[in-house]
This record gives sequence, structure tokens and C-alpha cells, in this order.
Amino acid sequence: MGRKAEGINYFRDNRLPININKVCYEEGITHRYDLTKELHYHDFTEIVVIIKGQGLHEVEGKQYRVSAGDVFVLQDFQKHRFLDADDVEIVNVMYDLKKKPDMLNLKDIKKMPGYNALFILEPQYRNRHQFTNRLQLDRSELAKVEFLLNNLFWELNGKEDGYEGIMRNLLENLIIVLSRQYSKIEAHEAMSLMKIGEAIDYLEKNFEKHIKLQYLAEIACMSERHFYRIFKNATGESPINYLIQIRLQQSRYLLRSTNMPVSDIAYEAGFSDHNYFTKKFKRASGMTPIKYRWNFK
Repeated sequence: MGRKAEGINYFRDNRLPININKVCYEEGITHRYDLTKELHYHDFTEIVVIIKGQGLHEVEGKQYRVSAGDVFVLQDFQKHRFLDADDVEIVNVMYDLKKKPDMLNLKDIKKMPGYNALFILEPQYRNRHQFTNRLQLDRSELAKVEFLLNNLFWELNGKEDGYEGIMRNLLENLIIVLSRQYSKIEAHEAMSLMKIGEAIDYLEKNFEKHIKLQYLAEIACMSERHFYRIFKNATGESPINYLIQIRLQQSRYLLRSTNMPVSDIAYEAGFSDHNYFTKKFKRASGMTPIKYRWNFK
């Protein structure tokens, strides 16, 4: 089944749930809660960067021969381990946006097709399919990433005044660099995920509008049938259900942060029918919109 990596063991400060660890058994480098060789999973995001050497990485039962420059993003309870890690140097960057949703400024980063593909779609797609693609940095790009990782180490361990802001900025920069490089991958599956990422970006920006499947397929440069199949394979949801989840997320935000009438919130979130909104909200949240609001008063 795999062991759960508990966030409490990795994040020293709940106000800044970011951590970075290095593992290199050849040099005797490890840490107290090192699960590198043990099958495990977690409910936070982990970026795995291979700095040097070669090894064998197992993700959801699929084995990948890895070497310097390989990058994996793991989340949503993905089980993984290194079957052969004696000759590799690995850096793990962990962060938890569930604990601190506003910790990073991702508004502009989410506009990058590579971000949606690498950090959102690829981990889910890898769970459902024998997805062999991964991000592979060349030596010059790996050097840039190493610079950011080393600075994260220094700031986390030094904890000088203002280190929290610097760590957030460094993590944002790391995400941007990796997303930018992913967008350059020419593998067919990776390119398809990036096209789906563009459609998702459109949904997140225009969720209040009436959106047709045909238009989303045009954004992704696919036929409607092909787009629907790839979208559902990548996200586990149909495009309309995915859109409904975005609308419900917006409605929850408005219920928490405003005093707008529920009927107005339904309209602002993209629901034209108040009763339909209430039905969907209750099914997703286990309570009515009014009760949800009361819980935050």
C-alpha cells in the first residue's frame, strides 16, 4: 500500500509549508524522515530533481531509468520510491498549498501552458496511464535549477530576517523555470497535455461565461471527440464537470469573503439557475450554500 509521508515531519513552520531535502547515499547525505527507498505517498506537492548519477525511480508501478536533469512532480497521493538510488544525488522540494493556499502568487504562472501540464495534468495522467514522458533538463538548465535549489537550502537553514519572502520567490522562480522548459517538450503526449492546459486556463479565466465544447476543442486544436477523450484522460473529469468544479470553487470563495445574496453568488460563479447551483453545491460540499457560509461566520 505504501507509507504516508506526514507533512508535520517535513514542514517546520505551518505558516510557510516549504521544505527542501537532499539525498546522496554515496556521500552519506540523508535526513531523519528519508523515505527515498520506501514506497510512499503524500498529500502535498513534491518536486524531485535528479542532480547527478543514474538510478531507477518507480512511480505508480511504472519504472523509469533516471539520470541527471530528470524532473518529476508528484502529488495527489502518487506512490513512488527509488529502487536504485545508491549512485544518484536527489533534491526534493516539498510544499503544501492546501495548508497555505495564498502562499505563492500563481496567478500569472498559471497562464503558462507548461505549468498546467507539468504540475496539474501530468501527475494525474501518470496515475491513470502508462505515461512514459518526463521533463529532462539539459546541463545549462539544470545549472539554473541547481542555483535556485542551493539558495532555497541557504534561506531555509539560515532563517535570516525576511527569509520567508525569499523562499516563496525562489519557489515561484523554480516553478516558472520548470514550466517554461516543459513547454519545449516535443513528445506527442506532452504537447497534448499542454493544449489541454491552455483550455483549462481559458476555463479558469472565463468560468462565468456560457462555454461550448467546440470552442474549447478549437483552443486545443483538436476535434471535439479527441479533445473530450484527452481532457477526461488527463483530468478524470469531463470538460463540463471540470467547469462546474471551477464555478463551485469560486462560489465558495464568494460565500466566505462577501455578504452577497446566494442567488447573486450563483450568477457571479456562472450558474444561471439558482436551484441547480444549490443542488450541485450540496452534492459537492455536503451542505447548502447558506450553511457553508454560516460555518465561516
